Amino acid sequence: MNEERRDLAALAALTAAALAARLWFRIDHDEDIDALRFALGVERFDVASLRPHAPYYPVFVAAAKGLALLGAAPRAALALVSAASGAAAVAFTALLAREVAGRRAAAFAGILALASPFLWLSSEKLLSDMAGAAVTTAALWLCARGRRLRRAAEAADAESAAREADAESAAREASAARARTAALVLVGVGLGVRLSYFPFALACLAVIARGEGGRLAWLARGRDLATGALAWLVPLVLIATPRDLVATTWVQGLGHFTRWGGTAITVSSPADRLHGVVWGIWANGLGGAWPDAPAARWLGAPILLALLAAAALRAAPLRRAARAARDQPELFASALAYFVWALLGQNIAFKPRHWLPLVPLLIVALAAGAAALSPASLPAGAARGRALRSAAPAALVAALAAQWLADAVALARQHQAPSPAAAIVGFLRDAGAEQRPVLTRDLDRMIQEGAPGRRPVRVRGDDELVRAVEQAGPGGALITSEALSPAARDALAGRGYAISIRFARPRSRYVDALWSDLALLEALPAGSPAGRPLPRSPRGAPSG
Repeated sequence: MNEERRDLAALAALTAAALAARLWFRIDHDEDIDALRFALGVERFDVASLRPHAPYYPVFVAAAKGLALLGAAPRAALALVSAASGAAAVAFTALLAREVAGRRAAAFAGILALASPFLWLSSEKLLSDMAGAAVTTAALWLCARGRRLRRAAEAADAESAAREADAESAAREASAARARTAALVLVGVGLGVRLSYFPFALACLAVIARGEGGRLAWLARGRDLATGALAWLVPLVLIATPRDLVATTWVQGLGHFTRWGGTAITVSSPADRLHGVVWGIWANGLGGAWPDAPAARWLGAPILLALLAAAALRAAPLRRAARAARDQPELFASALAYFVWALLGQNIAFKPRHWLPLVPLLIVALAAGAAALSPASLPAGAARGRALRSAAPAALVAALAAQWLADAVALARQHQAPSPAAAIVGFLRDAGAEQRPVLTRDLDRMIQEGAPGRRPVRVRGDDELVRAVEQAGPGGALITSEALSPAARDALAGRGYAISIRFARPRSRYVDALWSDLALLEALPAGSPAGRPLPRSPRGAPSG
């Protein structure tokens, strides 16, 4: 078996292993409101009813709908799409590393991507993040492949002017052009998978068009990107009707940037956003050690730091980093553009999943750094030292992958249990009908769908919540904890209300970054009888 066939067989085995692992730990419940809306969208796509929410993710939903037509339940279909996307992301991370740093780096990147806790857990979510990351990684691989083919064509031109060399150079340049076209069409399609990854599309378009030069290049490459985007945008407009599409998108977009989206407007504290960068990328994206993270991460942290240092040294000095940026400008421009967008326009303070599309690039950097630790500088006669130097990078990667793998399995097992939000909905459903309202800020749709006998009331502020509790009467009210601020708690206490935990089932914030300690609370006026129809939870209490 030649080298190319061996690599192909290894890549197929790696992808199959990733798919099997992710399918083994798949879930079938709604973890949060976004997952619920995706499931509702697979059942019946409706823009005006937020099935799903804007920007509607038509390509992702269409893929799940295709599986649903084959007999899969909506949530099973979403799980299959996410798992397959996770396996594809592993494969394309390895392929990208090969284009950037060679075969050895490809092997390292494939192993690390397979074991990555963040990539694995993201592949278990019934959300569009993993599908979007797979598409962007595939597009960046095509860009890197196009760069390599173009450099090969230029090298052939420089070496010989013979007719055979000219033909070979022309063929390579044509292949490079096709790779660039495919990359832009793919990122255009990817906008229908996850629109918030648009910086990758714009950066790739700008770099490719600028490299080809001239206004015609911009028009041609803009056409490629538009072709991919129109493939889903036209059907979306036809299905949704323009009026509903514009009205719903405007309301959702305005709310995202001004009220609930977690952007730099709604979460303006620089300290909170800086914490979101470090905790999101280091402790989540790279599985690095953190005070409340699994203790085993402290064993892997020195190895992770060593590989990061190797990646940094590979780019040093500055002229070498500049050369790397010139060699793969799409990768550098995309990563920088998305980082700035996520920093300012995404909820990185509380949702590290917004860093997901950068994780394959970070893994490629780790793999390239490990591959750069070569024995080439040793004397020719130092065979033993050469062998040790050659084995050391592989040992470092294997050790980090083993720690990552153990962490990933532990997180995936925790993830199979219902999220705190899903557990609250299940508790309300199973406890039977009751007249007391359930006051909530974000869980009303989940309660309506999952516990139809309940009476959820959405409150948007502290004053509204306090009034709703007072209007509930002597029986008091139930409150989901994300709706109860310290100020509202103090206001209720001042009016004689006692707040206690009715139900809570927290889990690791490395599984549920935002609502890891969500609880169902009870607000009772002074003098109310102690007994209530709802039994107290036998398990757990909020962690903070």
